[in-house]
Amino acid sequence: MLVMRSFLVLTYFFAAHALPPPSPVRCNDSGCTITNSYGVWGDRKDCAASAVVYPTTEEELRLAVAEAVKNQFKVKTVSGTSHTMPKFACPGYAGEKSMLISTAKLNNGIEVDAAAMTVIADAGVGLRDLIDSVEEEGLSLVASPYWDGVSLGGLISTGAHGSSWWGKGGAVHDHVVRINLVVAAGPSEGFAKVIELDKQSPIFNAAIVSLGLMGAISK
Repeated sequence: MLVMRSFLVLTYFFAAHALPPPSPVRCNDSGCTITNSYGVWGDRKDCAASAVVYPTTEEELRLAVAEAVKNQFKVKTVSGTSHTMPKFACPGYAGEKSMLISTAKLNNGIEVDAAAMTVIADAGVGLRDLIDSVEEEGLSLVASPYWDGVSLGGLISTGAHGSSWWGKGGAVHDHVVRINLVVAAGPSEGFAKVIELDKQSPIFNAAIVSLGLMGAISK
């Protein structure tokens, strides 16, 4: 005798939505702490800052740097994701006069010049947004790191790269033709100023992979 059995097969479909990572900067009444995208620093020690500011324009960034210079604060810039293993974004420890400048909101300006095959972008613009903007004009970036969540200023100042051997290679900074930096200045210049550097500048190569030591990248 052959026994027949029937089986009910159920298929479930689950919808998932990717969420952006939480802010790496958290503040309370006693000050702010910053972590990285991995959730912990290599030395397992907290990184602290007295305050954080979120400039939205190049002028607001200049004013933030001026405030830090005027009050002799240690200052570091940090992106919206703080995608770094070393403590490049850490201005100091608890009890020190220090300030964070986040580029999380410095991300509105993207200007594509299809004829010149160039793009001008704010330092806080995410790599994915930059890629999407140039692709809308029928163009593409020559080089890019593997993760598109990094900020433009962060990937240039740290020398982030892909793996291309074509043309100038896979390092994004090798394709930069101009850069704007906000640097410290004297009282007569308002304690901070914007400088524009191109390939003819003798300090251009030092500026594009400066790890933040020369100033804050604005564009």
